[in-house]
Amino acid sequence: MMKKSLLAIAVAATMAAPAVMAAPTVYGNIHLTILDLDSNDNLDLTSNTSAIGVKGSEDLGDGLKAIYKAEFEINPADGGFSSVDDGTSGNAFTQRDAFVGLKGGMGVLKIGTFSSNYKQKGGKVDSLYRTPVEGRGFIHTMSRLHNGRAINRGRMTNAVQYSSPKVGGFQLVANTTFSNSEDETVGFGFRYQTKAILAFVDWIDAQPGTAVSGNGATNATESAVKVGGKFKTKAFHVALQYEDAEDFTGFNYIHANAGFNINKDNSIQATIGQASHITNSNADTNSFALAYIHALSKMTIMYVAFGDVSDDITAADAGFMSKENDGLALGIRKKF
Repeated sequence: MMKKSLLAIAVAATMAAPAVMAAPTVYGNIHLTILDLDSNDNLDLTSNTSAIGVKGSEDLGDGLKAIYKAEFEINPADGGFSSVDDGTSGNAFTQRDAFVGLKGGMGVLKIGTFSSNYKQKGGKVDSLYRTPVEGRGFIHTMSRLHNGRAINRGRMTNAVQYSSPKVGGFQLVANTTFSNSEDETVGFGFRYQTKAILAFVDWIDAQPGTAVSGNGATNATESAVKVGGKFKTKAFHVALQYEDAEDFTGFNYIHANAGFNINKDNSIQATIGQASHITNSNADTNSFALAYIHALSKMTIMYVAFGDVSDDITAADAGFMSKENDGLALGIRKKF
């Protein structure tokens, strides 16, 4: 009888406990562009990191929360088929961030797949991030350490990351992989941020990749460091980033970005930069991008953008591929 009473009390207590699991948030964006490249005679409809995801948290009490996120890239341009018009299947969903973790007064701990400390602030200093004229892509003013998953890229897998609480605007971020390898990817960064100012320094040492000639690196040790910052007001912003990434790519990078808000719905954004090769100055690239952005709402924008990349590669530069190109893009992005 006593056991039955205790069981009834336990069940009643469980049923009476308040719900602490917040409803998951479904979010995403569809981002499409009509792109005209000088290197291509035809117009191309492309997707720019269109994605869908779910995220949420659970209150564990005493100021501690369990957090989670699962995000996947989608391609509404080709409908999940390959870009070659042969009817073969492509990747309808490509995994992006997917992690579980804990958040509390001592900071945030994440376990799974997510952006490395080195990648995290790349989008903060590039207002044309995730467009066809972004610095980490077409105009080549940032290294591939700001890109997605793969060896020597920006999204870490099999990883653990710790972010400290912000104290006086300062924060530490550290991460490492656990990939059953003698050579793990390890990185850390320091940030200072206020409403108007962002400053950061990041270092990463990654798993050795395959050494290649030409545009790639030949060093056995592969580490990179970058410093950058941003100043913003309601009317404008300016940002700058320098990367010493020659161990990974053979290049060091300077990326400068600025934006001017004409009014609340219209702005002009610009990037200028250079990638300097460590052994062949003919491979140095000088680039710029310019865009006009119109906000149809808080969740929907349209834009027109132009980018140009130049170098001095000739047939005599064996092993090097020229990046010289220019492109015009008309895009629309809808968030949800």
